[in-house]
Amino acid sequence: MRKTRLKGSLGLAAAIPLLALSMTACSDNGGNNEPDASAPAGNATNSGQKEADAPKPVTLTFLSAWNGGGAGFPQDQENNPVAKAIRDKTGVTLKMESITTSEVEKLNTMFASGTVPDIVNAPYWSTTGGEGQVIKKAALEGQLLDLTPYLDKYPNVKRLVTTGIAKDFAEFDMNSPDLEGKQYIIPTETPDGSIESIHNWNYGLFARGDILKALNVNAADIDTQEKLTDLLEKIKNGNFKDISGKPVIPAGTLHNGWDSSQFTKGWTGYNISDFREENGKLTFWALSKDEEDKMMYLRKLIQGGLFDPEAFSNTDTTAMEKLTTGKLAVFGAQPMLGDLSKTLYKTNPEMQYELLGPMKNKNGEIATQVEKPGRSGFPAIFLSAKIKDPDAALRYLDFVNSDEGRLLAYWGIEGKDYTMVDGRPQWIPDVKKQFDENPDLKRDEGLNFLPGRFTGAFSDTVTWPKTDDQKTQWDKLEESFSVKMPIKIIDKVSASYLERDWPKYQQYRDKVGSFDFNAELQKAYFAKSDDEALKILHKAQDKFKDAGAEEMTEYVAQKAAERDDIGY
Repeated sequence: MRKTRLKGSLGLAAAIPLLALSMTACSDNGGNNEPDASAPAGNATNSGQKEADAPKPVTLTFLSAWNGGGAGFPQDQENNPVAKAIRDKTGVTLKMESITTSEVEKLNTMFASGTVPDIVNAPYWSTTGGEGQVIKKAALEGQLLDLTPYLDKYPNVKRLVTTGIAKDFAEFDMNSPDLEGKQYIIPTETPDGSIESIHNWNYGLFARGDILKALNVNAADIDTQEKLTDLLEKIKNGNFKDISGKPVIPAGTLHNGWDSSQFTKGWTGYNISDFREENGKLTFWALSKDEEDKMMYLRKLIQGGLFDPEAFSNTDTTAMEKLTTGKLAVFGAQPMLGDLSKTLYKTNPEMQYELLGPMKNKNGEIATQVEKPGRSGFPAIFLSAKIKDPDAALRYLDFVNSDEGRLLAYWGIEGKDYTMVDGRPQWIPDVKKQFDENPDLKRDEGLNFLPGRFTGAFSDTVTWPKTDDQKTQWDKLEESFSVKMPIKIIDKVSASYLERDWPKYQQYRDKVGSFDFNAELQKAYFAKSDDEALKILHKAQDKFKDAGAEEMTEYVAQKAAERDDIGY
């Protein structure tokens, strides 16, 4: 499954309005949601049930509230081998659906209509904006199930809410005082608590290898904005084609402009907050001079015919078509090997994308992923307050996150898909060959969607390190990117959390909560002149100033000076 990791400012709802979404059908069931003392509890190593007391069959609705999140769903959702094995252990069958449009809009529509599926996985980057704010509001309105009474009964679920989470995010977002000690969110895709288990997403710029070869350009040499511009100019004038023989687009992104920020890394640093240090003074990110430079640079690319003018309106389907046909000579995002390995790289292996640079940031360091020891923001699961059988949902999650369940989720059926060798799972050679040649077979076995949206506090690469003979060429390629862009760890508390104690914080939030800075940037990109573009940007920045961003920044600076554990 494609793991879309879109982060906005903690102080900004950055959703781009899209078409209205259809409402999600769900089970509108009332009833007592207290833990069922008669239901079998799980344990931290094996939550499966004995055949003699197998749980009753239950069907639950599940929504993957991620744009394009259904890509990893098996064709037969209910009777693929992994789903059948989980049903044998838990009694649970999932009716799954996903979205291909705005996550924020879907959540707003869903909560407004009261049609919340039994289980939902959605982005949860912050509770002060975007999806997390919508989810927190729904929790306070009683639309989400309070999980607190259930956690001791389901130890693997309890581990998910306590492991691999940044200490400041846990304090201020997951356990916000507003929630009064109640737990509504189950994190997924979180590390196991070790630095080694933090996932490297390998965000960067990737250029078609055949084009670089034709231009006699070494990918590693393209590490500054000036060199990138020069490369894109050469591509524009090089008469290069996609697999259909149509002209390429020099540069672009995937859906909704994700991730255009990879093209402006020259004005970034190693940051973990919404504040920047400039000329010995703290400033709010949106008011930074860097925002002007980034806007003007991306505008230059667009106006010069070097960047896809449709990038910010691309649907997931349109964007993937451009990517998998080689129409984008350079794209900014993750390496997208899951999609490319079964499309473009099979039909046109010479077009395999290479990592540029890595690009350098404003300090001359490599532009790479910045993390705290635990994760701040993650895909998160919540249950509907109306779910008829919460124990069934938690039994499912508890089993999938047990030792036995994780083997099933990642490796499939022992003896059929893998064998244990020296305590580690290894693919049966014929199965590995089939999966390598056709990744869709692995998906349809049921081996893609569970790790991506149902497991957490875990790292398969740490628990089951692969030997070289077990790694695919794509595993090795992904690792090569990670070696070039190692994660930067900053063990600090984000300064963004200090702003929440500012007396005028809520007043500020009310003024900027619905303001879409990204939408204003896009207007500036396409303005008729540079002067008009700057006016649009400065007007947008004035929105933050009028709301009190400068006063808030002064407050944060004063509070940060009183501590030695604050990071910007």
